[in-house]
Amino acid sequence: MKLPSPLAILALLSVSCGNVVAVDYTTEIRPILNKKCYKCHSGPRAKGKLRMDSQDSFADRIGGDDPAIIPGNPANSLLTIKASLPRTDGDAMPPPPARARGAEAMTSAELNLVKQWIAEGAKFSADDPDPTPTTTATAAELLDWRNTKGVSLKAFFVAVNATHVKLRKDDGSEFVYPLANLDEASQAQAKKLGAQ
Repeated sequence: MKLPSPLAILALLSVSCGNVVAVDYTTEIRPILNKKCYKCHSGPRAKGKLRMDSQDSFADRIGGDDPAIIPGNPANSLLTIKASLPRTDGDAMPPPPARARGAEAMTSAELNLVKQWIAEGAKFSADDPDPTPTTTATAAELLDWRNTKGVSLKAFFVAVNATHVKLRKDDGSEFVYPLANLDEASQAQAKKLGAQ
């Protein structure tokens, strides 16, 4: 009995793998970006003007005049180029100062998944919600916020949804904090500002 040639096997594999499910942005890509990129690429002062925590802002850098991602072309996409550089390279993502503060580079599996998503066109899921809270209001002054352990912080109110509040520190950095971890007065303050 004659065995099929390696090329024949490869052809059969490519035909049988034709129904491969596309990479899902919501469940596969956004968690990677959240864990590995949001530390520097979120909020209004995002590094390199690449804001990944807002789908609209991120979409502006996919294709177009100043792309971080070229849909269908991971080899020439700035995101994958910089994430692929050796850690000793000063242009590698995350950069050395961020790594010194605990930022981690993508694993090879994570990077390959991001490359596959880009190769497939870098599309968002149709039903993907923007990762920012849904109700937004602003407070023009620094407010006192206290958690359930009694630790306090002064920060601007940015937004609130059913489970989290987004605050902005005086230095402009934004963060999201669970409402349940705030004391009653701070929870009430967040809900009142969110209703405005």
